[in-house]
Amino acid sequence: MKKKTSYSLSEEAKRLLALLAEKLGVSQTAVLEILIREKAKQEDVK
Repeated sequence: MKKKTSYSLSEEAKRLLALLAEKLGVSQTAVLEILIREKAKQEDVK
């Protein structure tokens, strides 16, 4: 179950997020979830 959450991002971060989503063919939300999970795995956060 997903919960609506809001964050403030710099213009550069928003631009890069949009480009990543377009390149990967997924939503911006999906990009954020992917990146969070990848970083958590790298840092051994469970």
